[in-house]
Amino acid sequence: MNDRTCILTSGTGFLALGLVVGTLVAMSAQSLGQVLLAALFALFGGSLLVLFDKFTIPTQLKVTTAILGISIGTLGGVYSGLYVSEHQLLTPPNLRFQVKSATPSDESRKYLRENTLSDIRAIDTKYRAGLLTPEHAYEQIYALLGDR
Repeated sequence: MNDRTCILTSGTGFLALGLVVGTLVAMSAQSLGQVLLAALFALFGGSLLVLFDKFTIPTQLKVTTAILGISIGTLGGVYSGLYVSEHQLLTPPNLRFQVKSATPSDESRKYLRENTLSDIRAIDTKYRAGLLTPEHAYEQIYALLGDR
């Protein structure tokens, strides 16, 4: 494989990786932006760029292509993920915009939300202890999942 093909392949691969990472960050209700930026700075600033002078010119070109690819991909992924979340493009058309609040930071508009398993376990514990009837447990779980 010649250098041009290797550069194109690695650049495309890192661009795709950046798109996936950016899209997941934008569609998540969790605040992953700070963690992602810290990881990217640690990877690029802490390891690749320190060793950059020791690479040959063709290898330097490959490294810069990878950095450019993941940077542009992450930026594009964040913007596309925000667009998809805010316009609810993955939601069936008849259910779009049926949220209680229309604020842009509203977690109910995000597709990747926090896990509610701990709340469901608490309801299950009450049910197993005999504090809830099956009907009440079902209603509480339904209300919990319906709020999301």
